[in-house]
Amino acid sequence: MSAADRIVFEVRRLDLHVSGRALLEGLDWQIRAGEFWCVLGRNGIGKSSLLHAAAGLLRPHGGALLLDGEALASLSPAQMAVRRGLLLQHQHDAFSMPVLDAVIAGRFVRGGGWSEEAEDRRAALAALDRVGLASLAGADILRLSGGERQRVAVATLLAQDPGLYLLDEPTSHQDIAAQLHLMQLLRELAAQGKAVAASCHDINLAQRFATHILLLGDDRRWSGPTTAVMQAEPLGAAFGCRFHRVGEGTSAVFVSELG
Repeated sequence: MSAADRIVFEVRRLDLHVSGRALLEGLDWQIRAGEFWCVLGRNGIGKSSLLHAAAGLLRPHGGALLLDGEALASLSPAQMAVRRGLLLQHQHDAFSMPVLDAVIAGRFVRGGGWSEEAEDRRAALAALDRVGLASLAGADILRLSGGERQRVAVATLLAQDPGLYLLDEPTSHQDIAAQLHLMQLLRELAAQGKAVAASCHDINLAQRFATHILLLGDDRRWSGPTTAVMQAEPLGAAFGCRFHRVGEGTSAVFVSELG
């Protein structure tokens, strides 16, 4: 099996219930190295819950979750931390610290973190540079805007350097330029052999940058290469409105309307 064919994460017949409500039932899904998946669907359909379950933070009601071929439930927190990383929608900071220190914390799983090790500092600075925030390395993390704080969290994930990146709304709080920068970064991570999955509300960003789409509907789901899934009919069925495509290729956009 080539590296590109390696299944990094697999979901088999997954059932997810939250507060007694069934969100997902019987879901099958595979993420291979080199793929960037966007998870799409209306609010409350289970996008965040799916990513939390994939990270081992939410116990499924049924089915199996496999990370590198091993049952997620059999892995220790330390083993999971090396192999997968999760970006939450919202960041909460209890005390002041330099931005660089927050990013260096991602190196703990590699045996470093909050140290004066030159390798950890280089990795953290390189991660900040990749998200466009190298100039804020010495800034107080409590004084950042919401968008800047989210990008610092992405940099911390880069410093962690897992094989599987799970990101819950990574473009939230971002201006347009930052959204494009982050989505391009995720596409580049996949091109470098990482497996990437991100929930997303902007279907046009998803169709432009993702290699694959998982589209969740009430009683149906669609998954596969972006060009196959991003069609007006399945989008309409999932979101409950009409869509039509304007343009062709990656420059195309979907326009929606009610009725």
